Amino acid sequence: MARRGQRKDGRYTISAVAEMFDVHPQTLRMYEREGLIEPGRSQGKTRLYSEKDLERLEIILTLTRDMGVNLAGVEVIIDLREKLVLAIERLTEFEDIFRSEAMEDLRDRLRTVGPEKGAMIPLRSAKLVRLNRRAR
Repeated sequence: MARRGQRKDGRYTISAVAEMFDVHPQTLRMYEREGLIEPGRSQGKTRLYSEKDLERLEIILTLTRDMGVNLAGVEVIIDLREKLVLAIERLTEFEDIFRSEAMEDLRDRLRTVGPEKGAMIPLRSAKLVRLNRRAR
C-alpha cells in the first residue's frame, strides 16, 4: 500500500517526508549537508527519499529526539552501526564456511596428517605457558 506523498517510483518528495516525520524541510536539508542522509534526485534536481532513506531518518530522529544525541554523535553511532552489521554478515559467512562439508573433510584429513605421511609441518598439541613479568 502506498504511503501518502509516495510517487509511482516508490520515492518521496521532501515535503511528504517532512510531513510524515513532523520535521521542517530545512531540517532534512541540514541532515543532508551534514552527510547523515543522501536522498536521490530527480532529473529536475528534486530530492527523492527512498524507503532506505526513511529508515535512516527514523534512526536519526530517534537518536536526536528521544535520546538527546547531537548530530556528531548520530554520525558516529550510524557509522558504528553500519560496521557492526557488516561484521555480523561476515561472521555469518565464516560460520557457514566452518560448518560446511568441505571444511569437515579438511578437518578429517588434518587429523591424520603427520610427519610419517609427508606433512611439512607436524601437528602437535600446543602447550600453554604462563609468563611471569617482572615489575620495573
